Amino acid sequence: MAEFPSKLIPLAETGAYCDPVSGECVDPQEQTMSMAIDPVCKMEVEIETAQFKSEYQGQTYYFCAPGCQRAFEKEPQKYLSADSHEHHEQR
Repeated sequence: MAEFPSKLIPLAETGAYCDPVSGECVDPQEQTMSMAIDPVCKMEVEIETAQFKSEYQGQTYYFCAPGCQRAFEKEPQKYLSADSHEHHEQR
C-alpha cells in the first residue's frame, strides 16, 4: 500500500483540518477560544494552563509571567485602553 505524505486537508464546511495519515483533526475556532492576550506584553496566553491571572473590575486577565501580572496589578489603567476588551479572555 502506498504511503501518503502527512499534509493537512481543509474541510470547507467546518474550517477544521485533518491529517490524512494520523486522522488527527484540528479546529482553529476551538483553539482561539482558549487563548487570551496578556494586557502588558500582548503575548497570547492559554487560559486553561495560565499560572498567572488577575481580576480587575469584574474581568479576568491572564499573564505570561509573574512580572507582567505584577505590572498590571500595580497600574491596571496603564495597560487598559479603549480596546481593553481584546486584552482579557477571548470567547
